[in-house]
Amino acid sequence: MILGITATALTFMALMVSTAAYYIYHLRQEDSVLKIARYSFYLASSLIIIQTVMLMWGILTHHFEWTYVASYSSRDLPIFYLVSTFWAGQEGTFLLWLLFGVIYGVVILGRKEKNEALIMTFMNLILAYITMILIKKNPFEYVWNVNPAVFGPGQVPVDGNGLNPLLQDPWMVIHPPILFAGYSATMILFAFAMTALIKREYDEWIKPVYPYALFTALTLGAGIILGGYWAYTTLGWGGYWGWDPVENSSLIPWLTSLALVHGMIIQRRQGGMKKTNIFLALFTFILVLYGSFLTRSGILTDFSVHSFGSSELNQYLIGFVFFFLAITIFTFLFRSGEVKSEKVQTAFFTRESFILFGILVLIILSIFTFIGTSSPIFTGMLGEASNVSTDYYNTMSGPIAIVIILLIALAPLLRWKSDSVAKLKQVTIHGIISLVLGAGAYLLGIKDAVPLIIVILAFFAILINGQLAWKLARKKNLAFAGYLTHVGLGFMFIGIITSSVYDSSVKVTLPKDTPRKVMGYDLIYGGKVNSPDGKDKVLLKIDGKQSFALFYWSDYSRAYMVAPSVTNMLLRDLYISPIQIIPKDEVVGKSAKTITLKKNQPVQLNDLTLVFKGYEMGSHGMSEGNIEVAAVIDVLDKNKTLLETIRPSVNMKGNEKDMVPATIAQTKDEVLLAGINVENQSIAISVTGNNNENAHVVKAELLAVEISVKPLINILWLGTIIIVLGFFLAGYNYWKKSAAQ
Repeated sequence: MILGITATALTFMALMVSTAAYYIYHLRQEDSVLKIARYSFYLASSLIIIQTVMLMWGILTHHFEWTYVASYSSRDLPIFYLVSTFWAGQEGTFLLWLLFGVIYGVVILGRKEKNEALIMTFMNLILAYITMILIKKNPFEYVWNVNPAVFGPGQVPVDGNGLNPLLQDPWMVIHPPILFAGYSATMILFAFAMTALIKREYDEWIKPVYPYALFTALTLGAGIILGGYWAYTTLGWGGYWGWDPVENSSLIPWLTSLALVHGMIIQRRQGGMKKTNIFLALFTFILVLYGSFLTRSGILTDFSVHSFGSSELNQYLIGFVFFFLAITIFTFLFRSGEVKSEKVQTAFFTRESFILFGILVLIILSIFTFIGTSSPIFTGMLGEASNVSTDYYNTMSGPIAIVIILLIALAPLLRWKSDSVAKLKQVTIHGIISLVLGAGAYLLGIKDAVPLIIVILAFFAILINGQLAWKLARKKNLAFAGYLTHVGLGFMFIGIITSSVYDSSVKVTLPKDTPRKVMGYDLIYGGKVNSPDGKDKVLLKIDGKQSFALFYWSDYSRAYMVAPSVTNMLLRDLYISPIQIIPKDEVVGKSAKTITLKKNQPVQLNDLTLVFKGYEMGSHGMSEGNIEVAAVIDVLDKNKTLLETIRPSVNMKGNEKDMVPATIAQTKDEVLLAGINVENQSIAISVTGNNNENAHVVKAELLAVEISVKPLINILWLGTIIIVLGFFLAGYNYWKKSAAQ
């Protein structure tokens, strides 16, 4: 749409004018220039709001002549999910980033900040760069301009491609906007910190920026939590956090924002950590830019279930990171020598010391996570790109978790500035109760050393911080919010240990309409239920109560999609994820084995090695509604020499599925493509030996499932809710005090 593209170009011009005018006003203090700066910013804000409304209107009214609308929406989507297509693609998320940015800018202008000129100079500069990216890749581009080989001038698609089935979830309607509110808020921290350096105001900037730092930590944390819950209820792999690189790209700035919030407390109390706080504010924003580059450049396509595909924006994204990184490093190095902090109390048993240790641990955790997340880039520079395993993160995070939970347990007991080791004697009873509770946890099955220590210390932190929070709450003192957040962390650590380290799972087959007792539950597979939206449901009865899981073919993803049945109980979740439906009368044999192959990861099969390389899409008969997907698998000998490449496939015609096997020439084994998991970049294959003595015909339809029990997972969700509530109350308390002054 010409109006939309023009509005984007005018937005860039208005932001650049505002940037220049604000900086000139900073130098000359001329009121006429300040008016130009403000009016230009308000003009840019209005244009961004207009583009936001236009894009949402185009989505809701099916303007498929716009490439973005045609790419991510369709007529059959309910309005709930139509709204979420706004941020389903890169252009929409950049526009959302701009929208939050101008909202924050309006708030800063409304608060009449003392250093408005410099703060808004940097805010405008960031917004202008994002707008420049949108000029390159605009949501209002016409389909015939982007894809002239398919669409002639004025030719509009009848329908759009639709929304990724994984995003058709209520949590994905609210998770991205909340997370992007946090991403965008980091630009405020950057603008204030840069202003503090240029103006040499290394103390004054802390007070006005503190509520923004709290807001950043709150929204990033809430976004991460919602994303974890979405993964748990939607992806079907059984977890809520897998150290995925895209997950980590939001975790790292959240950790540094937490370190910043606590560092600001130290600076306000004792005048210390001035240089560190400026550094943390600057690099929290830089880390967001770096994470944006990782997730949008296509570098992580083979390593993440959340990453965008390869993009023509790579040069712009790299420039985004390096431009602001260069500004940051140059200004910080030029000014940091002038920053003189007061000496922070160095006695060991003081609150300052323990908070300092906590900040150090958060920074160390963020560094280790940064290294692991960036491993595809680092290894790619040396040869073939590869990712670190989850063992790297789990091994690193265990000891760090112990230190963090110990610090949040003891720090609230200590006094500011003076050694208060004697106060630790007051919590002897808390320690005894924690040990008793830990003994109970041991008897219930938590017997490994590190998890048991974490659980005991989590009880300790909950008891101490809970008591302090209760005392302050009874006095109607909202300062209890910080202690409440620590209580939430304690519960979260316990929930993580019980639900992930000590969960149990089993893979079974359920004959249709035949009861089976599995892990203490009576299960009945009732067959597939057709759904109007095309998402066939798997009917399950769990102890007589009806439940559903999803197992369906997605034309959008060209793969089988699954979504689990999650039965929430007070003390556990029963998590059932479908694997495969085996039709009646199909020939199976005991000699068949199911193997999971992850892309580019070798798996041994007797004397051979199998490597899944990717997919091939067949074109024959596509116009008649046929779809063919083949898995490309290299077969290597024991010397890792390529013997052959096989392509087991599945043909789709309507609701009919035809499995086409491939044969390994050397062994005559038959390979069937049993399942495709696009989000995990993996496939399941069934390998049947050439000895069919044990082959038999399935007499009833079977459902293969993985069943997991997640003990005490509600404690995890309770902890996350308490954390978010604590941050919210802390921000409200700060606002209330500021309003009273």
